[in-house]
Amino acid sequence: MLRKIVPFIPLAALLVVPGIAAAKDDALQMVSIDVEGGGGTLFVTPDGKSLLIDTGNPEASRATGDHPSSERIAAAAHALGVKKIDYLLTTHYHGDHIGGLEGLLARIPIDTYIDHGENRETTASPNPTAPQIDMNKPPPGSTAYGYQQYVKLIGKHRHIVAKPGDVFHIGGMTVTIVMADAKAIDKPLPGAGEANSACAGMEAMANNGGEENARSTASVISYGKTRITVFGDLTWDREKDLFCPTDRIGKVDVYLATHHGTALSGSPAAVNALAQVVAIMGNSARKGADATRMKTIQASPRIQGMWQLHTTTVSPDANVDAAMIANPGTDQSKDKAYALRLRIKKSGEITVINERNGFNKTYGAK
Repeated sequence: MLRKIVPFIPLAALLVVPGIAAAKDDALQMVSIDVEGGGGTLFVTPDGKSLLIDTGNPEASRATGDHPSSERIAAAAHALGVKKIDYLLTTHYHGDHIGGLEGLLARIPIDTYIDHGENRETTASPNPTAPQIDMNKPPPGSTAYGYQQYVKLIGKHRHIVAKPGDVFHIGGMTVTIVMADAKAIDKPLPGAGEANSACAGMEAMANNGGEENARSTASVISYGKTRITVFGDLTWDREKDLFCPTDRIGKVDVYLATHHGTALSGSPAAVNALAQVVAIMGNSARKGADATRMKTIQASPRIQGMWQLHTTTVSPDANVDAAMIANPGTDQSKDKAYALRLRIKKSGEITVINERNGFNKTYGAK
């Protein structure tokens, strides 16, 4: 049962940065929403078309407290003048990526749903050796149960099962699916195809945190001269399918750190091939921003800036400058849920804005 909806307008939604308008802008808006270590990234084109990737944590999540993910996502959409979500792309069916859907539907309509198809996680816990569950009556809290609720919620709405190579045109934005249900694109994208030296000695990683992570729908988003990657929680071994021995993606400009920057993803083979200019770390205070993964990103060949949604207590020595952290406190009860917003022009000008303090930097797509 949904809790009572209380209007939530973060200070970030009211923040005015000189020279940078939030709504009715001539640039693509990308908002990395603070859903406390879940997935929730909103894209809005200048003509008002919208793409949401994942819906964050469930309504009753202790991580989000009195202001659930759905409320935060709806507030971000409304701040940009969005009255409906045109496309919802669900990367996979873990609770921190689909949990906010029910609450979100109570706040804003959604037109078209994109996902990788059926749930592939059939155990009661992410441990692959855990007992199999009855998929007809999965226990509450399991990924299979969450998927059942997801199917009920999308009902008879327009539904697309993504396949590698699918292309979606949303306003002036192009979304290319490069992996779905653990299947990668057959051929390299334009500009890719080089041998990847970072693959040498890359070992397999048995732990994937649950099979649905490995099934994540991964996309490359293009707008003008800028390329952006959003890979969900795609795991180390599945990254290998995309980047080894030959890179199938090519260089990008904005990298939303895969799997919140946890140790299960973000391999050197992936990060060095992408050679991102800007990295956005969608972590929480206690999840993601693994020290080794942070170092890999900061050592990548073209990196100019890394931004975090939260100060990390997992790897405190890895934190970037406080001005580039949206939520510097570590007490979740006092968290103001500030976002990181990117304003991306077709010319390749990328401005990252910390909505807590208005601090911003501009980079050039390469």
